[in-house]
Amino acid sequence: MTASAFATADPRTQTMWSTKVFKYALQNMGLTMMMGDTDDALIQVDNGLEKRKGVTIIFESSSPMSGAGQGDDGNTTGKEEGLKRRNMSLVVHERAHSYVSAGKISEQRTSTNVREDGKKDLGSWFAEALENDLITAAYGGYNENSSGSAIETINEAYPSSDRINYGGQTLAGVLENSGTYTTDALLTAGTTSQNYMGTLLLEKIRRKCMAATPRFRRVKIYDLSKYNQDDARGGIVGPLVGRYLIAFLNPLQIKSIKAESGTIGWKAMVAAADRHGNQNPMFSGASFLWDGVLCYEYDRIPTRTGAGGTTLAEGYLLDTARAITSDPVASGDIVARALMMGAQALCFGWAQKLEWSEDYVDNNKPKVKVDSIYGVKRTQFNAHGTSTAGSTEAIYCMDTEVLSD
Repeated sequence: MTASAFATADPRTQTMWSTKVFKYALQNMGLTMMMGDTDDALIQVDNGLEKRKGVTIIFESSSPMSGAGQGDDGNTTGKEEGLKRRNMSLVVHERAHSYVSAGKISEQRTSTNVREDGKKDLGSWFAEALENDLITAAYGGYNENSSGSAIETINEAYPSSDRINYGGQTLAGVLENSGTYTTDALLTAGTTSQNYMGTLLLEKIRRKCMAATPRFRRVKIYDLSKYNQDDARGGIVGPLVGRYLIAFLNPLQIKSIKAESGTIGWKAMVAAADRHGNQNPMFSGASFLWDGVLCYEYDRIPTRTGAGGTTLAEGYLLDTARAITSDPVASGDIVARALMMGAQALCFGWAQKLEWSEDYVDNNKPKVKVDSIYGVKRTQFNAHGTSTAGSTEAIYCMDTEVLSD
């Protein structure tokens, strides 16, 4: 009797492999805990295009009703107020990668299993690519090119001028030139020691976030000590710690905060962690809590270093030809762009989660490929009934000089 059997490479075995790769990738992302399918998550995710054709996802946001209503025995007829909905579109694109074995003799020389080891290697690659897209979109960066092929998964949107603060404070705790500059070039033409990151700057930008129109909404934060890595949804399982604005800071900006001498800021942060036990927001992986802002040290927060030119590495803003920066940092200075963020700061759309395929090159050299279709964009809604985009929302950039090592 001949038994029915399916080879390891049979397409019917690929779904589980793909799931494992995708799950591995998400578990190695620093921003995974910030993704959710509701508008109170930092990164709102829409999976709608996984079930239908199309490349554009429409996100909506309601505008508050502005009427005063009616009083005692008031007649509402003829005085109704229409609902207002703002919208923004997000376009998805493909991102793929692959590798191929050098051949049978190469595999014979080593214990490396090209197919199995690829789970982790390609999962790690995807985690890096996706994480970079998220943070790049958040600070207003641009898509990258790979092997001459344009990657367009970021829907590029540079921050509005009313969502960037240039300048900071001294280490002595004096807020100096915060908000008086309008470019990084002007910022770095000033005095470095007056333009560091610090607790006073965090307080000022928090006030700006709460006074913005629309005001920043706080993000739900959960206790990550209860994070379940085996959760098939890749989500967070655990008690709600609270709602906070979120700040991502470069390690050198954190260094400036620790060096403050004019306040008891850092000591107060550490003391608060001891007092509140396991309900302290630090259990969410944060570095500290200050003035209602949960602050994370994040090594992907970008820096730009001036070198006396206009190369792409010397500024955040590119010229119209996307060839050079139109706002270079002064030579020898370093600027980091921290981010203060609220709920629905980024919109993210899936059309296809990570999938894989396997083939052979030159008849006997195994090749493995992964690809996905998604898009990410800073939240920037059009006004009700128009296609006119307003200010970028729920993300405030903080450009400061850093206290270098």
